[in-house]
Amino acid sequence: MIIMKRELAAYFSSPIAYIVICINIILLSLAFFKGLFLGYNFFLYKSADMRIMFLFQSILLTLFVPILTMKLYSDEKRSGSLETLMTLPVTETAVVTGKTLAAFITSLAVIAPSIFFPILISFCGKLDVNQIVAGYLGLVLVCALFSTIGVFASSVTKHQIVSLFVSLPASAVLMSIYVPFSIPKSVPRFIDEFFKFLSTFEHFTSISHGIIDIRDILYFVTVTAFFFCLTVVTQQNERK
Repeated sequence: MIIMKRELAAYFSSPIAYIVICINIILLSLAFFKGLFLGYNFFLYKSADMRIMFLFQSILLTLFVPILTMKLYSDEKRSGSLETLMTLPVTETAVVTGKTLAAFITSLAVIAPSIFFPILISFCGKLDVNQIVAGYLGLVLVCALFSTIGVFASSVTKHQIVSLFVSLPASAVLMSIYVPFSIPKSVPRFIDEFFKFLSTFEHFTSISHGIIDIRDILYFVTVTAFFFCLTVVTQQNERK
């Protein structure tokens, strides 16, 4: 918990977290109310459907979470402070947990202002509460997954930019690996299903539509745990 508090203090004592939060809410507003990026204009359709907002927010997280996580390990490796930290009576698992939780909580702070969207839209129509709850559950799971990917990327390099260019493509690939209309019909069904299973976007979309399937939850838990454990093993090997 000490490491988590230290990292959270570092996030919110610098401009980076506030800048990301502000840019996120501005882009969400432009996309949802002005029809930019996705071609959906709330004032044109006057629909209480929140799926477009959840969709665009998940895409924005693909960019913002890697930005938030790129310096978690990289800065300390470059300055040598990580070596000092590891001389203390803490385990690699504790360090990875603290840094990952800090990144996760900060990413939740990024999406938190979006709660005003359903509040405002509720005046224009009846909201599907189940869809809202499921959509935010999906965003929380995406935040957790991308946080672990970002922490892992930061743990393998001394350079922030390298970390960013590892975690950003990795997150983007998971989001876009399965695009149904781009899959040739000649591709065997099991290959199609395999890429569909790997797609973060597919699992998130299913949840954000209000369908909470245990298979989607297991996907996020499994992949998140994989990158978390990978980071722990990487740090243990470096310490030897």
